[in-house]
Amino acid sequence: MIDYSKFEVEDFITDESFGEWVKGESDKHTAFWEFWLEAHSEKKEIVKQARQLLEALKNQPTAINDDEISIEVAKVVSQVEEEQPRLFFPWWGKVAAAAVVALGIGIWFWSTFVPNTPAMVATLPLNSTTTKNAKVEVINNTNSDYTASLPDGSTVVLKKGSKVSFIEKFVGDKREVFLTGEGFFNVVRNPAQPFYVYANGLVTRVLGTSFTVRAYAKDKEVIVAVKTGKVMVYSLSELKKSEQNANYQVQSLYLTPNQQATFEREMEKFNKALVDKPTILTKPVETPNFTFENTPIAEVFQRLKTAYGVDIVYDAEVMKNCSVTAPLGDESLFTKLTIICKTIGARYEIVETEIVVSGRGCP
Repeated sequence: MIDYSKFEVEDFITDESFGEWVKGESDKHTAFWEFWLEAHSEKKEIVKQARQLLEALKNQPTAINDDEISIEVAKVVSQVEEEQPRLFFPWWGKVAAAAVVALGIGIWFWSTFVPNTPAMVATLPLNSTTTKNAKVEVINNTNSDYTASLPDGSTVVLKKGSKVSFIEKFVGDKREVFLTGEGFFNVVRNPAQPFYVYANGLVTRVLGTSFTVRAYAKDKEVIVAVKTGKVMVYSLSELKKSEQNANYQVQSLYLTPNQQATFEREMEKFNKALVDKPTILTKPVETPNFTFENTPIAEVFQRLKTAYGVDIVYDAEVMKNCSVTAPLGDESLFTKLTIICKTIGARYEIVETEIVVSGRGCP
C-alpha cells in the first residue's frame, strides 16, 4: 500500500492514481482521493499545487512529442537557474516553467500547422427535376465540436469528422436527418411532426428532446444516449417491415433520461443500460439536496432517484435501520453511491438500467 502521506508535489504528479483522479474519468479513483484528502487535510495545499500543474500541462493543444518538450523545458529551467542562482526555485516552479513552455510550443504549432478549417456546408438538389427543397450536407472539418442548425430550429453538435444531412425545409409528417459519426441533438418539440435520425441501420424517433447518437461507419455498434425527454429506437429493417405492412407492430425500445441503447449492427440486437456518467435531471424549481445528516436510507435513495431518474432496488426491510451522514454535493452518481454504500456496509451493482444495492443491514 502506497503511503501518500509522505508525498511531495513531484511525487503526486508522477503517481498514476493521482493522475487518473485529476482527469476525472474514474469514479474509483475519485472516491479514493476524496476520502484520503478528508483524512489528510495537512496535504491539501500540496495536492492543490500538484493538481493545478497537472491540469496546466494536460490542457495544452500541442502535438509535439515528449522528447522535444523535454529539451525545451531543460533549456528554460537551466536559463532560469543561471540567471537567478541565489533565488529559491522549488521543484514545482520548474514544472510551472514546463507548463509555460508547453503552452508556447502548443500555440505555435497549432497556429502554424493546424489551420482552423470551417465546417463544410454543401447544398445539393434532390434530383434533376426539382431544386425547390434541396439537400443540405454539413461536415465538421474543424478540430473541435461544431453546432449545425436544422430547418426547424433544432441543433446538432457534431464531433470532428462527423456529417449530417437533411433537406432545406422539413415537409410532410416527418423531420428526417441522416448522421454519420457522432452528434448531440437538441430537438424542438413538435408532436405533429416527429423527428427521425437515421444512422448505420438504426432509427431514432423523438418528438422533442436531447440525446446523443454515436454511429461511425467503422464501428460495429451504434449508441444512443438520452439526456432529456423520451426516445424510441428500432432497426431500419423494422421500419421497412412497417412500411410494407400497415398492421405490423414495430419492435422498438424506449429510453428515458440517463439511459442508453447499444445496437449491434450485425445481429440487429439491442442492449439497454445506464449511461456512463448519469447527470442530474433538469428541473426549473427544485434544487437537489445531497447533504445527509442521520438521514434514513429510504430517503437517501429516494433523493437520488428523483434527481437522476434512476431506479434503485434494495431490500427495505433489511436496511430499515440504516441511516447516512455525509455532506455530498457535486460528485458523480456512482461516487455518491460508493460513499453511501461504504457508510452502511453495503455494495451496489448496475443491472441494465437499474442500480441494485445489497447488504446485511444496520444494527
